Amino acid sequence: MEYVRYCLRLLCSIVFTVSLTQDLQAQNSSENDYGSWILLYGNTKIHEEWSVPVVGIVRHHHMLDKYGFFFFRTGATYKLSKASTITGGFALLNSNSYLGPDDVKNTNQLWLYAEYNLNTLYHTQKISHRFRLENRRLINVDDPKVNNRVRYRLQYVKPIYKDIYFKAFNELFLNIKGETFNQNRVFIGFGQQLTPKIKVDIGYFNRKFKKSNEDIIRLSLSFNIDLTKNDLALKTN
Repeated sequence: MEYVRYCLRLLCSIVFTVSLTQDLQAQNSSENDYGSWILLYGNTKIHEEWSVPVVGIVRHHHMLDKYGFFFFRTGATYKLSKASTITGGFALLNSNSYLGPDDVKNTNQLWLYAEYNLNTLYHTQKISHRFRLENRRLINVDDPKVNNRVRYRLQYVKPIYKDIYFKAFNELFLNIKGETFNQNRVFIGFGQQLTPKIKVDIGYFNRKFKKSNEDIIRLSLSFNIDLTKNDLALKTN
């Protein structure tokens, strides 16, 4: 437990140091300011072949400041094989658009999604492919502005020392209708397996749009819960 506390304090120190650095840089140039992306995600196994994913994200345009959006996603995952799964579900998003210094527009979105995941293992190196189809629309407005897009993520994870690992991914977003390119995301960072069921990683995250570019510090905490080992899980007939 003391070791876990040490790791958490270390990660908090990294975030605080980056935040302080960016505050000092922002006094001279706002173009170099980093945003923050706090991610909590996990998976709860309720059956040998079924599980429930949960994802929560809080995005800030500046380090832990200037709210961007809050995102929540869940659904149901079916295990096709030891290496592949399919998932379907929904997501809710609340976001702020800053049209001017005193002009902030808040909107809500509903997403429906379906995805396919494939994991491959080469020695200790893990390569993951994720294909996702999304239907996104504004809610509580007269014009829902529906958007459909596809996403492909290629992720690489390699252990480097004991329970420390290197993690990197690239994810391309393409619109089904209209202008094809939507955005591209890149992450490079390091993580640690704190316990058999909990891990944390931190690193540099970039979102590239056609006319803009965002530099972000991304911190994530992931968990896995297995209910098949107790009476709360669904039983196979």
